[in-house]
Amino acid sequence: MPKHLLSSLGLILLFTAGPSAAQGEAAADIAQRLRQATPSVQPYTAEEIARRHAGKDLSDCFWTGTLKSDTFNILSPDLGVVYWIAQFKLPVGASLSLAGEFPHARYLSFASYNPVGQPADSLSDLLIRPAPGSSNPFLPGADRQAKQRHYTVALQPRDLQAGQRVDEAQRPPNTLFMPDEAGVYQLWMRIYVADQGRDVKGGVALPRPQLSLASGHRLDGEALCRAIGVPEAAVRDYRSTAEGNRALFNIPGARAPYHPAQPAPVAWNSFFNPLHTLSNVLINTPFEGMRGRIDAGRRSGFYGTLDNSYMTTYVDERYGQTLLLRGKAPRTAATWRGTPKMAGGVDMRYWSLCKGRSIADGAVDACLFDEQVPVDEQGRYNIVVSSPAHRPANARAECGVAWLPWGEGDGIGNPHGGYLILRHLLPSPAFAHSLAKVQKPGEERPVLGDYYPELAYQDKAAFEARGCPLR
Repeated sequence: MPKHLLSSLGLILLFTAGPSAAQGEAAADIAQRLRQATPSVQPYTAEEIARRHAGKDLSDCFWTGTLKSDTFNILSPDLGVVYWIAQFKLPVGASLSLAGEFPHARYLSFASYNPVGQPADSLSDLLIRPAPGSSNPFLPGADRQAKQRHYTVALQPRDLQAGQRVDEAQRPPNTLFMPDEAGVYQLWMRIYVADQGRDVKGGVALPRPQLSLASGHRLDGEALCRAIGVPEAAVRDYRSTAEGNRALFNIPGARAPYHPAQPAPVAWNSFFNPLHTLSNVLINTPFEGMRGRIDAGRRSGFYGTLDNSYMTTYVDERYGQTLLLRGKAPRTAATWRGTPKMAGGVDMRYWSLCKGRSIADGAVDACLFDEQVPVDEQGRYNIVVSSPAHRPANARAECGVAWLPWGEGDGIGNPHGGYLILRHLLPSPAFAHSLAKVQKPGEERPVLGDYYPELAYQDKAAFEARGCPLR
């Protein structure tokens, strides 16, 4: 368990142990439940990684793993995104670079991580200069269909503080820093929403690594992979045990009938750090006050990205056959249908809603990204979450409604449970209503304002009575 989690649990015990033995025992019990449910790293073997990618044309000898619904559906991935993973070591005095083409997609980034999966540095598409004679299609107003779209990115070891952004004024052009505390380096590439008609790589090849040794000798292709590749444990899950997760959900004195999901009104909780998010299960229990004593400093989760902000809420369909979300949609750079130009003046690059299971089953059942959600003249949306059996007849785009399937529940025995994840990617600094502006717990609703998704459970028949188009 990471040290900051252990110390926080110790603080819980210190500040919540009451004057009576019973109160102290209760606090110790809750701390033990949090400890039981704290996720741990679960690495995959090189053989398993290769098996899951066999015949899929997704990987190569350098980019050995992906997070995708049919490869590794772990770590609560956004299903509008494909994540590529490379793991390697660097000989003394060697330098490594990537030569690639900008994909036909919504977003591209590279990220490096420290040995415990915390983000160390990120290089998003806007920071990547094109090669001479090429153009960057992600710049506002750029030609997204440009033929020449080449770039080169250098990977440079450096002393980094995990979770803190690098001062861009100190970054050499087209350089991603790698934490030099690692004997083995981890590199992730993300491609969001490839254009329709393109493959998940956005219609381009995977970036090609090029290695220059201290001797001046250069390696690429299979020779490079043999020299520096570390495929073993390149993909790592981070999850709780099912038993630990159930113990966390079974909080003594919980008031909601289907805890940890709450009946309406349902509140969203921003992600600040892993332990604070674990403590969301204390909401509406006798121990809710403990959450205020847990550090709410922003630290990314395991293999998170510095460009995203998130909030989540537990849900349970036993409160109602359908769950309706209503809110205002941030304006994003629509690209999915092959837009010729990259839009400027938007609120953020991308937003999405996903239905996840639990921290013991990190899979995501389904997602909707912004362009899959119809909006009305005021930019407002209606999203229905339900099982296929309870899907209202008017829960379809023609009626102004997006539908998200409930999926498999929480993945640990409750087919009705799970949680929703809202993501905001690269918001404009001028947009005041993004999750990135939420600085402390409880600010979600006032900061997001009209962009805060209101949730309500109701029966299928009641929703269908609203007609088509939706009233």
